[in-house]
Amino acid sequence: MKLLLLVYTGARPEHVTDILGEHDARAFTEIDRAHGRGATGRVEGTRAWPGETSVLFTIVDEERVGGLQVALRAFGDSAFPGERLHVAVLPVETFF
Repeated sequence: MKLLLLVYTGARPEHVTDILGEHDARAFTEIDRAHGRGATGRVEGTRAWPGETSVLFTIVDEERVGGLQVALRAFGDSAFPGERLHVAVLPVETFF
């Protein structure tokens, strides 16, 4: 099993959850309106630092990770200006 940690900044978080659903990663946790700072600056949902970030977690079987990564990378590569998707894939020893 793998844990996917997704950090999405932009106006279309539903596209990320749609991709998860299309790849049978239907169970996930989403934290909306996360704020932070990265290579492109701050994201705080204010006029000075506009934008919103969603953080999503999902655990998937290893055989589904490859296709899901390809789809997420394609979405990230076609992102609109100001839109970003970062994905970390981590091993899971136990999940219950």
